[in-house]
Amino acid sequence: MKTGSASATARRSSTSPSSGSSRASGGSSQGTGAGRKPERTAPRRGAGAPSKQAGKPSGSRPTGPGGRLRDAWRRRLAHWGERLSRPWDGRASQERRRRPSAGEPDSAQSSEQVTLTYYCLLVSTLVLETFGLIMVFSVQSVTVAANGGNAFTDFAKYLIFAVVGTLGMVGVSRMPLSWFPRMAWGLLVLTIALQCLVFTPVGVNVYGNRNWIQVPGVGTAQPSEFIKVALALVLGTLVTWYADSRPRDRVWMAGWGGVAVAILSVLGGQDLGTVIILVSIVAGALWVGGMRKRWFALLGAGGVIMFAAASMLSANRRARITAWIHPEGADPTGVGYQPKHGMWALGTGGWLGVGPGSSRQKWGYLTQADSDYIFAVLGEEFGLVGTLVVIALFAVIGACCLRLMRRHTSTYVVATTSAIGAWIVGQAIINMGVVTGALPVLGVPLPLVSRGGTALVSVLLAIGVLLAFARHEPGAQEALSTSPGALRRSLAVIVPRRNRARDK
Repeated sequence: MKTGSASATARRSSTSPSSGSSRASGGSSQGTGAGRKPERTAPRRGAGAPSKQAGKPSGSRPTGPGGRLRDAWRRRLAHWGERLSRPWDGRASQERRRRPSAGEPDSAQSSEQVTLTYYCLLVSTLVLETFGLIMVFSVQSVTVAANGGNAFTDFAKYLIFAVVGTLGMVGVSRMPLSWFPRMAWGLLVLTIALQCLVFTPVGVNVYGNRNWIQVPGVGTAQPSEFIKVALALVLGTLVTWYADSRPRDRVWMAGWGGVAVAILSVLGGQDLGTVIILVSIVAGALWVGGMRKRWFALLGAGGVIMFAAASMLSANRRARITAWIHPEGADPTGVGYQPKHGMWALGTGGWLGVGPGSSRQKWGYLTQADSDYIFAVLGEEFGLVGTLVVIALFAVIGACCLRLMRRHTSTYVVATTSAIGAWIVGQAIINMGVVTGALPVLGVPLPLVSRGGTALVSVLLAIGVLLAFARHEPGAQEALSTSPGALRRSLAVIVPRRNRARDK
């Protein structure tokens, strides 16, 4: 009888709306005390300390502060592992960004998020290019004038390359995505043909590297810089074929043969620094393409062996590596001259630098002050703060590449973005490592900052490819297309107000 009365009381209390309304209204006295008492005591046990009867089920972990903290970190690490295992799966993030678009403020916030990659990439590129123009003019105003030339004339030539590269970046960013795999093969053949010109009489030998050609009216040009762009586009196609499990036909093998010919043509010119960048481009594309780790280990070991062999065959490279391993024994007037003065330039800059244009090392002490060691001059004039700003801008470019890879579901876009990101960010890390003494001297310029017309144009074209990918992110194209309309509406409201104020 007691059991039946208790169950009836429980059914009445669960179906009675008065008990729920009394809890919602802050404890108004509705319903009987017998029906309300078990409903209050049961949630207290679940919310507070568990009782001895429901406390330790068999096989459960301790619920103390340490156990809950370990469980939280375990769930977070599992979530991060799942995200890292799917680097280009942007569906989850796309769904998360579509959820808050119910009202007006949330939709505005989502439109800002979908265009974040585009604007961050564009702004960071333009700021780095401006930094480069300032630093190149700062160095050329001394070095060119010391040789009896006109610094403004030389800088005007370099400024033309910057304008052409910027216009090319804008033009490439407006191309449809279907154009890039179509033009990749022709661009690779064209750049390999230009690279072969370095072995003809028009080739120019600089510091033992034959990697430039003489162009009338322009000066020297470096075809290997454009090979980087073509290689990134071709690798996107090859990785897409591999990911789609297409048959390995002659076209697929010919594509990999073209990649090998491009790298070997640069290696034939003895430009080992550019070869390292090309290999990093291939590695960046293959990493997201699903190549197994043991193949990466084998290819990495082969690359180290080839690098050691190429270094041993050149007396200049052997001396550079020896000076890097034993800097205290390097000749301060020979192979150890450049690294030592680069470190002195960074040390002189301090926190805020000696001021723009006030560098001392650019007065003939650093022989490559406007190209390979421009980061040292930048650190001397702008200090640690200036170098950290440049590092942060390259980090923003790398973060934009990762965001593109995460949000896009196209394998071609992911592989090409990874290749370009490995090129730009990897080359910047190598250049900074050389200047700070973390790496031996490799002769690799700083992208967007060091002097070099073809190098600047090629990097800007690669950034244009990334901007085209950013314009086709989920929701970005619609947001960018509505931005000019919003600007025109804002101007239409502002201009009549100004006219009314002027008429008064």
